[in-house]
Amino acid sequence: MVELSIGGAMSQMAGFDHITLCVDNLEAAEFLFAKILGFEVIWSARDVGSDISSMDTVVVQRGTAKVALMQGRDKTGKSQINEFIEKYGQGVQHVALEVDNIEDACREWEAHGVKFSGSVKEGRDGFGPLRQRFTYPLFPESGLFIELIQRQQGDEAAKTFVRSTVESLYKDIERDQITGVDRTIVEYDSPSMPGHKQKKSQKKAS
Repeated sequence: MVELSIGGAMSQMAGFDHITLCVDNLEAAEFLFAKILGFEVIWSARDVGSDISSMDTVVVQRGTAKVALMQGRDKTGKSQINEFIEKYGQGVQHVALEVDNIEDACREWEAHGVKFSGSVKEGRDGFGPLRQRFTYPLFPESGLFIELIQRQQGDEAAKTFVRSTVESLYKDIERDQITGVDRTIVEYDSPSMPGHKQKKSQKKAS
């Protein structure tokens, strides 16, 4: 267990839960991980999303290492997965950190100005409750963001994923995609950020 302290606030993080990769050939990616790299498929779902766009996903695991693979499905609109690949290429879309208490972790981060793309999503797999939440991208012009995930609650612990929560998370990103929202996890233009440069005011021509 790793204990983090930021500005006096304390929260417990159990470590990395999974990474998620955007791919343009899910069948080939699954073959790579399951048949060549020795991972086991632990969960999958098809057409997760909305009437506008969706994705197919496969989650593989080896030991404690979990990797989620996602391929987009364009419908009336472009899938966020395909848009990610067009902008950044195939690769890591987000990294999930497991926390003991997602509400405490969110409060701590929000107190330091962290922005989330939606509310906490709650579901349940065959083993226990699952709670998840996405941040906005870490850096300007970067698609990489963080997921907070809570698997343990009391004596129960979720081991896989839940279609309803994954779909809700997908729709949060799709909402911002449609409306053109372009935000980052923190406000980099804030005077409190290192390296911040005050914008010069333009003088009117006399």
